[in-house]
Amino acid sequence: MPRDYVYDQGFSEERTRLGGIESLWDPGTRTLLDELGIGGAEKPWHCLEVGAGGGSLLQWMTGRGATVVAIDIDTRFIEPLASDTIEIRRVDIRSDELPRQEFDLVHARLVLEHLAERRQILDRLITTLRPGGWIVIEDYDWTAFGFEGGDARLDRVTEAIIRFMQRAGFEPHYGRHVVADMAAAGLIDVRGEGRARVIDSRSPGFDFFRLSFESLREAVVREGLISAEDAAAASARFGEDIRVFTPIMMAGIGHR
Repeated sequence: MPRDYVYDQGFSEERTRLGGIESLWDPGTRTLLDELGIGGAEKPWHCLEVGAGGGSLLQWMTGRGATVVAIDIDTRFIEPLASDTIEIRRVDIRSDELPRQEFDLVHARLVLEHLAERRQILDRLITTLRPGGWIVIEDYDWTAFGFEGGDARLDRVTEAIIRFMQRAGFEPHYGRHVVADMAAAGLIDVRGEGRARVIDSRSPGFDFFRLSFESLREAVVREGLISAEDAAAASARFGEDIRVFTPIMMAGIGHR
């Protein structure tokens, strides 16, 4: 992730927060990549995982016979996974040099939505593909997000967090634009699909929403976007029995 990534990389529960993302979305991501043929090619695929986070997809990819280069600005959680088939690199995709025409697959999940230069970065990622190589970009469309039964205070807190993130370049609806951007970039056979979940506070994926709030809580209060009272009430509410409608995880898929 870039250096101005809004989530606090020093947050004590960051690995658990990333685990919430994995619990929610890894099954669907694995299905997408299997459909593209990651495990069925005669020659093993060489893959680039962008913003590898906690690294849950890396060993799954190598289990499909692939070799993987995993890049992130914060590699502490993936460094222990380094092996003969997994190479770890600390990279800022906005500015650092990237390989050219090297990969059969490039995958990025919940990365481009955070970057104001997302269109230019997409072009950079496409140059890393071999001819015929696939790129899969997954990002949120927050339109559908909400709490069952309605909760005005949680709604205010959610809106404040999104406004805070937008100041750093976050686009909460990039998922609905990714397919158009991929087509405009000249990719072939571009298509898209979306998936969403309804989860409760007992679901492993709930940690993503609870801990994302806790990671940003002090900063959002400090910026005056919500009151300390609303923040404390939201924190308590996240500890109760609550059901969440997730954002839509949109996937854009295309190849060179």
